[in-house]
Amino acid sequence: MTGHAEFEASGTKVTRRYERARRAAMIRPLFDKIGLTLEDWSGSSWLVSNSEGKNEEVYQLTEIWSAAERLAGRPCDPLDPKLIESLLAESD
Repeated sequence: MTGHAEFEASGTKVTRRYERARRAAMIRPLFDKIGLTLEDWSGSSWLVSNSEGKNEEVYQLTEIWSAAERLAGRPCDPLDPKLIESLLAESD
């Protein structure tokens, strides 16, 4: 559970801040593809921004995709096969 004194196999202590950083690191490559950015706002909320300078502060991870769609002005599906394919191609 997040925030408890648990450790990964690598020995890294799992804290609430560490878990938030990991989640953001997984989402950022997807957001890069749709022209958005994601920032952890002092460990209490998330800031989703677009290239036009518009942003939304959201408080739950589940709200991120709704904010992304509003700021991108189109549907944003993190499971879109084309999006996944382009991310995989970059990792090769």
